[in-house]
Amino acid sequence: MEQAKTLQNQNSKSTNLGKRYQIILFPFNNAATNCYFALLTFITYYGGYYLSGSFVGGVLSATAMAALTIALSWVVTAMRIFDGITDPIVGAMIDKTNGKLGKFRPYMIVGNIMMAVSILAMFFLIRPIQASWLRWTLFILCYVIWVLGYTCQCACTKAGQTCITNDPKQRSQFVIWNMLGMIGSIVLVNLIGNGLLPIFINPVDAENGFGAQYNPQFYNILVPIVVLISAFYTVLALIAIWKKDRPEYWGIDTQSELARFRDYIDLLKNNKQILWLVLSAGCNKLAATIATSGTVAILVYYIMMGNYNGLYLPMYALSFVFMAVFFFIGTKTAGSKGQKRAVTQYTAIAFLFYIGLVVLLSIWDPNNSATHLSLIHWAEDGSMYFKTNLITIIWIVFFGCGYGAYNLCSEMCIPMIADCTDYETYRSGRYVPGIMGTLFSLIDKLVSSFATLLISVFTVSMIPALNGKLPSTGLDLTNFDFSGVKLSAIICFCLLPMIAWIVTLLCMYFYKLSGEKLREIQAVNAVRKDAIAGGMPKEEAMKMWQTIDQVPAEYVQEASKTPKENFMDKIYNKIWGKKEKTKAAPSSNAIEIPAQYRK
Repeated sequence: MEQAKTLQNQNSKSTNLGKRYQIILFPFNNAATNCYFALLTFITYYGGYYLSGSFVGGVLSATAMAALTIALSWVVTAMRIFDGITDPIVGAMIDKTNGKLGKFRPYMIVGNIMMAVSILAMFFLIRPIQASWLRWTLFILCYVIWVLGYTCQCACTKAGQTCITNDPKQRSQFVIWNMLGMIGSIVLVNLIGNGLLPIFINPVDAENGFGAQYNPQFYNILVPIVVLISAFYTVLALIAIWKKDRPEYWGIDTQSELARFRDYIDLLKNNKQILWLVLSAGCNKLAATIATSGTVAILVYYIMMGNYNGLYLPMYALSFVFMAVFFFIGTKTAGSKGQKRAVTQYTAIAFLFYIGLVVLLSIWDPNNSATHLSLIHWAEDGSMYFKTNLITIIWIVFFGCGYGAYNLCSEMCIPMIADCTDYETYRSGRYVPGIMGTLFSLIDKLVSSFATLLISVFTVSMIPALNGKLPSTGLDLTNFDFSGVKLSAIICFCLLPMIAWIVTLLCMYFYKLSGEKLREIQAVNAVRKDAIAGGMPKEEAMKMWQTIDQVPAEYVQEASKTPKENFMDKIYNKIWGKKEKTKAAPSSNAIEIPAQYRK
């Protein structure tokens, strides 16, 4: 059956199918940048120790380190804003590029080299510098170069997929390989940095809280590992895109003029689909950043449940099992019914499971251990034992399913950017994958930058016992005043994500790129492309073919057999299906390409 569907797609002139290895390997471009992203979560440790002069014999004090950490936090925040600003600039540069190495490969190669050079300089080359002002200057300069390299390569993750495939089933498969790439990048680096290296690397000053992450030897091992793994992943992604990064896979006109500034203004004004997608994804990212932050994890698993080490890591590991299941099922839904349908359906599922988490957190009582989560414990002699209860089992199911569903929706946004790029080509004739992807990244980064502020508002300001500090595992819970803890946890862990999901469901109501609409877009773009290649002016082609009923049959993908309507179909069609395009009979008013424009 699957093979028959593939042959149907191959027989349609509208379909640009990627090879299996291209679908598998290209998401590792995202993994390549995520390796560095995970490495820089340690930057406040390394930066504070380095900038204090401790590497060159400076005096290390807790007061000085606290001040340096605050200053460094401002630097990191400024770099994130700078990162967001550079996104649309790099996106515009990608759209204007058409060289021997194509449109995307130069930025992938140069971006990875810039990140490698800047990180090696930051962690090794400038380490012996004596002068304080020069240390700060060179550190920030290295950071700026890293941001530019990160932006260059990261932009290609979202933009490059447009030329690899336009088949909805294949695009949805990017999600699965993105998940594997995330495990091989963010999870791997955190496992090495937070799990393995602290076992073998000595702390600098354990009494004052300066652990292994402050030790230069920690970075002597971790940094080269990250650089090599990222370079390897970049090579894999380059192999994937090498044969597709050519003009014949860029939009409908291989000789199209370069995008101008006013074209981007027109895009922002008239391409509502990318705006609905950006709004949805931005709110989701903000809520997910808060809900999955270490601060909120400490609030729930340490302050509320009193067993951080026995709950956090096991829950984190189990969530990946649920996530894998949802990614597999979700990509099937996206491939057969469209990515809009998958995002809508699994966002609603996540919302329902999180209602259950709200109930479980609401019945929590600090004085009643029966309302606490229980999984792994340690006896007084240090031996580990397992003990659980019904609430914990229900929590694992509710949290695992909710976590898996909303992570699927977050990852699904990446291939949906490619859909919006195809829609822009359909709408205006322009192929601008760079600005589409980086516009998404800009809003995503700006919105998520509010996460730290909101965490402070809903934890520090609501829990008097914190005395103005963020939750930490060093708190003494013996006589702790739990006032405000329950409400704070419910808001941060559940309600903020649920509000974001309501926004997503509203955005998907207005977002019109359903599976059927994308089928029309691909067919119209394909016939226009062939006509333009035969010499027809682009303006004439844009006017001649606008809907699927005008497209010759050989350009229309054969529709999948519609299964019997199930319960989820009925709900979806009743609410979100109202805004979707009414089906027009393909090729019922077909306009053939005039003879003089046929190749």
